[in-house]
Amino acid sequence: PVGSAQLQWSAPTSGAVQGYRVYYGTKSGTYLQSLGAGVSVGSATSFTVSGLPSGYTYYFAVTSTDGAGNESAFSNEASKFIQ
Repeated sequence: PVGSAQLQWSAPTSGAVQGYRVYYGTKSGTYLQSLGAGVSVGSATSFTVSGLPSGYTYYFAVTSTDGAGNESAFSNEASKFIQ
């Protein structure tokens, strides 16, 4: 079986943000996507990661990008056990 995780975050106060990327993995601080290759979600401040195999705890972080393609550091990490 597979599950999903609904993520939501607050937009930063900087007006330079153009979009966000979502990163996730099964080890804290280590994501399946390398920096720059996260799931692009445009300017949305929420995203559902679906198709996650059950029985694992997943760790999630978000970065923001600007118009020049610069990417921020990872956000604080969130986690969820998928049953």
